[in-house]
Amino acid sequence: MKLKLAKALDEVVFAAHPPKKSEVKKAMTGHMITIHALIANARAIGDEKKAISIASSYEKAADIVLAAPPAQKFDAMESTFSIAAMPDPTKCPTVDKAYCETYSKIKKAQEEFISAAPLAKAAEIKDAVIAQGFAMGKAISKVYTTGDEKKIAAIPTDYSNAADEVIASAPAEKYEVMEGTFTGASHASEA
Repeated sequence: MKLKLAKALDEVVFAAHPPKKSEVKKAMTGHMITIHALIANARAIGDEKKAISIASSYEKAADIVLAAPPAQKFDAMESTFSIAAMPDPTKCPTVDKAYCETYSKIKKAQEEFISAAPLAKAAEIKDAVIAQGFAMGKAISKVYTTGDEKKIAAIPTDYSNAADEVIASAPAEKYEVMEGTFTGASHASEA
């Protein structure tokens, strides 16, 4: 993993325009610190399986960066490395139980939100769900990359509560409830 990761990050720096190289190096250094801290924290608590999972996620992220065209390498690094620390929802329920339960609730809330939308606004509503999903993913991944166990434990609860409110709301109120509760959960994760 180390060699592949180093190669991917070297390619990101090499592909950067000269005026942006210092910004790219700073971002790259931040990612390296995060990766090493997450793996070290997992090993410090004796969770070798988690350490291997984190390393594997970042190796997959490095593959995406390596495959990206030069002009897109930095964006590929930023988008893939920021989500690599999160549990993989395709592996639910064998990963973080709280995260998986929250992921299921969020998915249900989004489906109910879309199905409650008037047909004339279906495309607009789907776009809103996608935008909210990106914001949510960014907030969750940001918390997971901190390695702060208290914040990591709190974020699924915040989003689970938000999803519960959307699910419980009347069809005509789902949009406003989703906007408010999910935005609130995102802001809570930043605290």
